[in-house]
Amino acid sequence: MWSVVAWWVVVTTALSLLSMGLGQGPNVPGCAASAAFFVALGEAGHWLRSRYARRAVRGREAG
Repeated sequence: MWSVVAWWVVVTTALSLLSMGLGQGPNVPGCAASAAFFVALGEAGHWLRSRYARRAVRGREAG
């Protein structure tokens, strides 16, 4: 759980710095919401990848 929070903080900070670098004001709530979306996508991708890997291992053991 802490790794998800750490990634969220890192992505929020990166998006805030990027928005400041592009000359837009740091919209922290917007960046935090976007970061939560990106972290959720990453976690879902990791879950799908690990599920696929488990199925592939089971398939090799059975066949």
